[in-house]
Amino acid sequence: MNPSHRRALADAMAWVAAAHEATGRRGVSAGYELVGGWQPTYPETSGYLIPTMLRAADALGDPDPAERAGEIGEWLLGLQRPDGAFPGGTGTDGDPVVFDTGQIVLGLLARWERDGDRSALDAAARAVDWLCARQLPSGAWLSHLGWANTYATRVTWAVAAVWRQTGDPAHLACAHRSLDWVLDQVEPDGWIPRTGFDDSRVPWTHTTAYALRGLHRTADALGDDERAARARAPADRAALGLADLVSPLHPLLPGQIGGGFTPAADYACLTGDAQLVTVWLDTAKRHRGDELRARAAAVVDRLVELQVRQPLEPAAVGALPGSWPLSGGFEPAAFPNWATKFLADAVLNLAEATGGAGLAPAA
Repeated sequence: MNPSHRRALADAMAWVAAAHEATGRRGVSAGYELVGGWQPTYPETSGYLIPTMLRAADALGDPDPAERAGEIGEWLLGLQRPDGAFPGGTGTDGDPVVFDTGQIVLGLLARWERDGDRSALDAAARAVDWLCARQLPSGAWLSHLGWANTYATRVTWAVAAVWRQTGDPAHLACAHRSLDWVLDQVEPDGWIPRTGFDDSRVPWTHTTAYALRGLHRTADALGDDERAARARAPADRAALGLADLVSPLHPLLPGQIGGGFTPAADYACLTGDAQLVTVWLDTAKRHRGDELRARAAAVVDRLVELQVRQPLEPAAVGALPGSWPLSGGFEPAAFPNWATKFLADAVLNLAEATGGAGLAPAA
């Protein structure tokens, strides 16, 4: 692993540890705000941090992230409701949200795959039962704002991944319905609409990247299923369309991009850029490999430069800002935990793509 990237990964995990401590080790703080300080715990992102922390522990030879991931998993198991769902939003008292529960499932599956913890797999299966019961007849799921959204492919991935472990035909049918609905939304130019929380704003690259990553990983989970290739194709096409954008922020992208791959912001959503590194590396296995890997490496280098290093705000050291500049329209003047999570994933996945060993896919 590139030494500067290894340092970035170690610093990211040190910051995640601080965010874990900020909650009294009850999940991970949603992030740090320059004005408000540490935010409340966030079950959703605590869940999908687990696989990242486990991988980072292996890559760094440091057991601490893995030990903390184990604690987070135990804490999440204690939050599951009798119906299988988990609290939505920050804190632990929110009404369940489909997307949030799906992301926690990904963390529980990582725990099962790492430790063989049957309680984690059973909890994930109960959560997927709840997710399938909340699916609309069309196959869509609703955002927390009531919008039928395509970034819920990350929920489809969670459902398909649990099916891979349990073989429950109801879970496979649920994943198929979701995937079919998403594929019906794809526009002729390859743009995938409905990737925002609702229709009131142009989507961030963060949620657009969610949709693409969800399609890629759903395809992986489905394996030989005939829908796997159908899932990968639109994700690859959209990833290539995004890679072809000419941006004044190069190698970063405008933080919001609309239909027809039209830039709609003068700032970068760093979370989305970090996520697209992984999307491009996956796409590079099938299309324009050297070009996309070079683009991914350039983005990681830029993100590492933007990771907080100076100690003027000690609680932010090691974190990745939500936006660049800090005043941008995604989590302004804040450091959401998911930005740092996806930076760590980008570093790990780039290392794997360029010769790193023993690195499994991240959530």
